[in-house]
Amino acid sequence: MRDKLGPLPYPAGMALPFPDLTLPVESAAPTLRRVLSGVAQAHAQALRQTAGHDDRELAQFLGLLDDAGALRPLLLRPNVSVLARVWLAVPQKRAELRDRLRAALAVEAALVGKLAEPLDLPRSASVALPRFGDWIAAAMRIQPDGICAVACDATPFTSFREWAQIAAACGIGPHFLPIHPALPNARLALADDNPLPIFYDHPKRRGNTVGLGDQPPQAWLDQLAFAVDQLAAHLPALLDEMRVFLGHIVPVGTLEEDHQSASYPHALGTIYLTLHPRPMMMLEALIHEFQHNKLHALMQLGPLLAGDEDLRVASPVRPDPRPLRGVLLAVHAFLPVAELYRRLVAADDPLTREHWFAERYAVIRQTNRAAWLTVQRHAKWTPLAQGLAQELARLDAALSEP
Repeated sequence: MRDKLGPLPYPAGMALPFPDLTLPVESAAPTLRRVLSGVAQAHAQALRQTAGHDDRELAQFLGLLDDAGALRPLLLRPNVSVLARVWLAVPQKRAELRDRLRAALAVEAALVGKLAEPLDLPRSASVALPRFGDWIAAAMRIQPDGICAVACDATPFTSFREWAQIAAACGIGPHFLPIHPALPNARLALADDNPLPIFYDHPKRRGNTVGLGDQPPQAWLDQLAFAVDQLAAHLPALLDEMRVFLGHIVPVGTLEEDHQSASYPHALGTIYLTLHPRPMMMLEALIHEFQHNKLHALMQLGPLLAGDEDLRVASPVRPDPRPLRGVLLAVHAFLPVAELYRRLVAADDPLTREHWFAERYAVIRQTNRAAWLTVQRHAKWTPLAQGLAQELARLDAALSEP
């Protein structure tokens, strides 16, 4: 799915290159943090400028948040950023999304003590509360020290935590389930706040519907816990990046024979996954879609490929000809998966003795190599992508060795 908005103005003073945005070499995710800082700065500027032309009240609210140092960090929260990005990208949705965007910003600002004055919102301003597990769908007054609203059974509530308790008593939710202590901000999201219709441009896929399929939530959480534990053991620096950037994992059903996953440029920090009987498929998909999120963030600062990014080329990872940009996304996604397999072998992990492991590892390496050769053959890199191109070449050479 192509981003409807495209790149934002590149933030002044932001240094290049970004040398390890594929496989981080340092803990604490310094390169990714630098990219996200630029994305937040660019979005804050675009929001304030656009609102200044079209919506003075919203512009004033954004200005107060920005003056308090809250706007940019909040724009990296998945439940805020997706609304902001779509509000910017799709003018015909601005009226519909205005109150939801204000509500999401106000709630998150209040939770960190950065809301300067109360904000009254109508019932249409439903807002996700991922850290408390649920949604609020009620007319509400969001205050600097809490909230004032009436819940589903006409019970007044005055705090976000109290709302979660009332919602549980009313049989609502929870809609956002904690995944793992190592990812304290990530949630299994049983509701999706992405306001754009979801569709695939993949010949074997017809769309997404949020749902657990035929498995209970615990089955999903168990596979995610396995994935996080493997990352902690074998790719800890990548797990550090997820701790910074991964917010919502949206389940989209179960499949016995196949595994499907997706992510979208306007929904940073969110990934969509199916559940597969083999837990390793969840781990691969988690890495793969998180990598897409990182590259989607970088592409919001500018194009990575000079010339025609939509040039169609034969793809080793898809049955249909793909835009060159799509093959680049595949290379960037699969190289850390290959590195995970290499480290599992080096550690003599029990997974390496599973009957499927050797064949799967060989397929990943061969596919990576073919995809990178395709990119090399056609790509003309922009200055923004120079560090990425050098890193991809280095990783491909290392992982192609016997």
